[in-house]
Amino acid sequence: MYVKLLLLLGMFTGLLVYSNAHADDVSDVIKADRQALVDATAAGVSSKIIAAKEQLSDDLNMEEDQRRKDLEGITIPLTPDGQGHLLADVLINNKVHASLVVDTGSPVVMLTSSFIKKLDLDLSESSTGYVELLNGKYKAAEITLNNIKIGETQAHDVGATVLLEDTKEINDGLLGLSFLSKFHFTLDQKGQKLILKKAEL
Repeated sequence: MYVKLLLLLGMFTGLLVYSNAHADDVSDVIKADRQALVDATAAGVSSKIIAAKEQLSDDLNMEEDQRRKDLEGITIPLTPDGQGHLLADVLINNKVHASLVVDTGSPVVMLTSSFIKKLDLDLSESSTGYVELLNGKYKAAEITLNNIKIGETQAHDVGATVLLEDTKEINDGLLGLSFLSKFHFTLDQKGQKLILKKAEL
């Protein structure tokens, strides 16, 4: 029992050394795991020590995997629409899926009047004006979307323009720079994919 406890304490010390190496960037989850391991060790219950150690190890591995993804970027497969555009499947406000044209020339995310009805947003207090598209000028409103999720990543508080008049040129809308600029992004037209990396890295 004494040898077993020493072994557990040795593994515990190793985990603390590893996590302390990232002391400047420790998440609340890891802090809670480390505290749980300290408490379990103080109680001297081997089963709790093992469980706490495994939880800390799992969460450390998960966060390390996320760091790797942040560095390498998330690759989003895109779908051609047959008209020279690439479409991304996104989830808006954790509520409705949209198929948006990836448009690096659009300063903002743009949503069509037909699509915006699915979000059930109140536009009564939104600023209104006009936007010019290739096929004409349209009345539009400015809004802020709570979030847009694409693949395994998302952005919050995304500015968007909502068309208040119907247009046949665009189905759901455009994925513009108000979303894309929150990342380091690469649009691979030939490979039909979008690569997103966290902008602060």
